[in-house]
Amino acid sequence: MNSFLGKKDLSRGIRNNNPGNLIFTNIAWQGKIPAQNNTDFQRKFEQFTTIQYGIRAMLRDVITDIKKGKNTIRKLITEYAPPNENNTDLYVQTIAKKLVLNPDSQLKKIDAVFLFNIARAIIEHENGKQNAKLVTDSHIKEAIAMLGTVSDDVLIVDTKTSNKDLLKRLLFTSILAISLFFFT
Repeated sequence: MNSFLGKKDLSRGIRNNNPGNLIFTNIAWQGKIPAQNNTDFQRKFEQFTTIQYGIRAMLRDVITDIKKGKNTIRKLITEYAPPNENNTDLYVQTIAKKLVLNPDSQLKKIDAVFLFNIARAIIEHENGKQNAKLVTDSHIKEAIAMLGTVSDDVLIVDTKTSNKDLLKRLLFTSILAISLFFFT
C-alpha cells in the first residue's frame, strides 16, 4: 500500500490519497482518515490512509451512482462532478473519449477493464497528467481487487478479469482510440 499523504508539492487529490477528489462526507469509507485527523484545507475533501483506499472509494462511488440510475457517462459524470462546481460538459466528453464510449450509451455490465479505464480517466482529469502518473496501474488494480463483490440484481460488476484479459482489452481500446484519431 502506498501513501502520498501531505506531500505539499502534489495535486490536492494525490496528496490526500483521494485521486477522485471525493468531497468530505459522513460515509465510513474503508481506509478513511477520521474527521478529527483530516488535514485537508477546510476539510473539503476526504483523506485516505493509502492511495489504494482512495481509488477504491472513488470506484465504489462510481458503482453506487450507476446502480442508482446514473447509468451513462453523461449522467454519471454530471452526478460525480456537478455543473455548479465543474465544467461538467468538458468532463463528460473527456471521460467518454478516453473510454471510447458514446456519453449517452447505457452502462449495463461493468468489469475490471471498465473500472480500470474510468479510474485512470477520472484520476487524470482531477489531478492533471503529471500528477496522475504517480498513480500506477498496480495501485488501480489493487483498488479494484479490494472492492470485493459489488454485483446485485441491478448491476453486474465483474472485478475478476485476469491481467491477460485486462491487457488485451486495454490494447484494443488504445488501438481503437488511435485509429479514430487518424481516420477522423
